Amino acid sequence: MGSMRRGSSRSTSARRGRISGLEVLESRQLMTANIGAYPSLYVPTDLYVRNPVTNVREGSVSAYSLYRQHDVTNALVSNEGKIVTGKDRSGNEWTITVHGPGKVIVTDTTPNDGALDDDIATIQIVGSSLNSTYVTGSTVASTRTTTSGTVRFNRLIAAEGVRSIQLNGFDLTSMVTPAVVEQTGVFLYGGVQVLEFHDVIGLFDTAGNPSPYQIQIGQANSPLRVKPSIYLDSIYNSVYNSEDGTIPTAPVTTPWIQFSVNGVVQEFSIVSATQSALPPNYVTGTQQGTIEVWSGVPTSGPPPAAYQFLYNIVGTTGRTSLQAVGVNNLKVRGSARNFTAQRDTTPFTSSTSGLSHLRRAEFGGVADGLALDVNGPIGKLRFNRGLGDPTAVYTASTQTPATEENPDTQTILLPATYYGTPAGSTGYPAAGLLGGAIRGRTLGSMVAKSNGVSTIAAQNPDYVFLRRIGYPTYTQAPGMAVTNSSVTTTGSIDHVNIDGNQLNSAIASGFDYQAYRQGLQASRSPSRIGSYRQQGDLINSVVTASAQPVNNDYRQGAVFGDGSITGHVTGKAYDTDGRNALSQFGAGVFARRKVGRLPIAP
Repeated sequence: MGSMRRGSSRSTSARRGRISGLEVLESRQLMTANIGAYPSLYVPTDLYVRNPVTNVREGSVSAYSLYRQHDVTNALVSNEGKIVTGKDRSGNEWTITVHGPGKVIVTDTTPNDGALDDDIATIQIVGSSLNSTYVTGSTVASTRTTTSGTVRFNRLIAAEGVRSIQLNGFDLTSMVTPAVVEQTGVFLYGGVQVLEFHDVIGLFDTAGNPSPYQIQIGQANSPLRVKPSIYLDSIYNSVYNSEDGTIPTAPVTTPWIQFSVNGVVQEFSIVSATQSALPPNYVTGTQQGTIEVWSGVPTSGPPPAAYQFLYNIVGTTGRTSLQAVGVNNLKVRGSARNFTAQRDTTPFTSSTSGLSHLRRAEFGGVADGLALDVNGPIGKLRFNRGLGDPTAVYTASTQTPATEENPDTQTILLPATYYGTPAGSTGYPAAGLLGGAIRGRTLGSMVAKSNGVSTIAAQNPDYVFLRRIGYPTYTQAPGMAVTNSSVTTTGSIDHVNIDGNQLNSAIASGFDYQAYRQGLQASRSPSRIGSYRQQGDLINSVVTASAQPVNNDYRQGAVFGDGSITGHVTGKAYDTDGRNALSQFGAGVFARRKVGRLPIAP
């Protein structure tokens, strides 16, 4: 049976004409581009250049076009110009661009090999303008190996002013390779309106007499005409001695990373200021001779838990210092340990050592070892995870009586829920030091939230297992919000809101902190606390308005000046014979005039 499918209506000759010859492919030029006369298998066609205003990537910036420029200082073959690019030995690529007047000169740690193929030693900006020069930097992670994509530099210098410096992915550190002898830091003598880069990584081995990092904006004899804003990710600041076999426990009081601004800081915003990881080849062990060398450790991030007891937080966290005339906005999104802000090099050294003002300060993580020295007014303070680290800070102690089986009297610290805390992981209050010290002329508002929560079971054993035998029924209570800290003002405080307990702390208006440090009478002027609200207890803590204890002991009485407090405390005042941050005994709220529920420990 034949097929019923109809054939094409076109003629046989027409159909055969379509395959009379092979199709000719279009010509293609693959990997034949060249720069100059040298043929290359791969040529980058553009560079990663960002718009300094919108902070987005600009269109293609041809690398080939830079070779055709007549001015060699602007060409890609030089280490200076409007655009300079390079690559470190890990394969991380970087590009620095100057928009507006001026140019950049980049020198790596091997300046005589004719290539920018190592860590950056110096970034120098010349011929810039404080009003119209924008400097942007970008990095691209290596395609050869897995890296963080960051590039290290040792120094940033600009003699003239710069409007904005944004170096995304650039880390300031002395640990560049090969090592250099120049001082590590940022030196912007002409000022800057915006300074931004990635991390500051400081590992200071005191056995080698290291120099602190200096981030200097402006000069001492030339006040700034602008208010700089500084934006950073993390500041890692660790101090250790590789030749000392003992575990360091004494606090580090010398500023090792120091921001010096000869003017008012508009905004100082960072992610965190903490210790860094154990340094490479950090020698650990005991004095009996058991020594091991732990090498190949990353230089940022917290130490591994197994080595934390050798890397004590209090003994190895270097001080990060912000020195300025005044600060408008201070924000730390994470933890801030051993951080100070003042006008002088060291806080609380004189009546003029403080900032002229602090409008706003916010801390997202634990603020521990914090000092804010302000001569003028403080606007708003906010501690989202508390002021002072309460880890392993015991509220009381008791003694076990002697028995025939155990003739020695033992001191038991309470609460026992803190037992088992790893050594070296506790903060400044657990070492008997201040978790925070803040002074100002006046304070607008303060908010302190709990560092965590406490789980509590019923005291009556009949009510411990309410839902299932063998499984205790717990309820939650606020944790510690202020620990071993003092907040004092010579004038008044408008609002205080605390969600949690206060432990060994003091909030005092009408209190001259500088006079107290000199051994003089501190309560001198009339004051008030307009609104005090606390969801928690006062444990060896006081809230006062122009009040002075007798012999530093509120249990013996107090001398009241012209002070008043209005507020409500939901918890109780407990005196467990502990001192507060002002070396005073007692617990409760003390003022000549009080309105609301403001308890005093019996």
